[in-house]
Amino acid sequence: MSYRDAIMAAKYAGGANEQATALHQRRLEAVMNGEGYFDFDAPRGIVVHVVPTGVYDDGYAIDLGEHSVLPEADPMRPKQLPILGRDGARGSWTADGFGAVVPSDDRNGCAGYAHLFSNGVVESVAAIPFEESRTEPPRIDGRALELDLTRSVRRYLRVLAYHQRTAPIYVTFTMYGVDGCLLDTGAVESSDDAHPIREPMLAPFPVTLDNFDADVRTELAAPLDALWRGAGYPKSPFFDSGVWELRSAFDDGD
Repeated sequence: MSYRDAIMAAKYAGGANEQATALHQRRLEAVMNGEGYFDFDAPRGIVVHVVPTGVYDDGYAIDLGEHSVLPEADPMRPKQLPILGRDGARGSWTADGFGAVVPSDDRNGCAGYAHLFSNGVVESVAAIPFEESRTEPPRIDGRALELDLTRSVRRYLRVLAYHQRTAPIYVTFTMYGVDGCLLDTGAVESSDDAHPIREPMLAPFPVTLDNFDADVRTELAAPLDALWRGAGYPKSPFFDSGVWELRSAFDDGD
């Protein structure tokens, strides 16, 4: 389903939370079917949507001109539209907005992209594992996943605030094609600290952010715990009683 068709279908799904969920589900199906942007076609991936209020209103558009699309000097090196687990993105305009894209290792495809649509929605897609896994089944570094997801959503919120979008903001994400993959805490691959994911798709419920300055990791606590539970962990091993032990690493990289 094209993005414009997905928007029209989601518009009548109910309240704002239901609309954001419907948009995410329709675009997730498109990505899984190889119909994402920049020829992205990966058997395993993560799809994230950040949806501000009002994106279904007629006339709701942001300026995606070269000198205003991002709060930085060079849109062709779009640091404010990071791709999960990837560096070295290049900017590119599309018929529906502006995107940052990282090619796959063989340069014949796309390892991930972050697309800012003209109505203010951000769609972020990345193949997983982020780095080539030398094991079978593949191992997913849960520490890197938490850090990159939190850091990326934080950056997307800054872009939307720059374009004076309106809150609340709805964040949804899904990992697909992960049945049997090993989720670990980022320890060395020789350790036994890895649990198999027991579902082909991990799709936690969406979260609502009341403003663009929200503490992203705190707001994402429940859905991130749900990802870890999909691999048999009781919750995230990095977040306890409101304290995120990766906070210093996040602050250093943000």
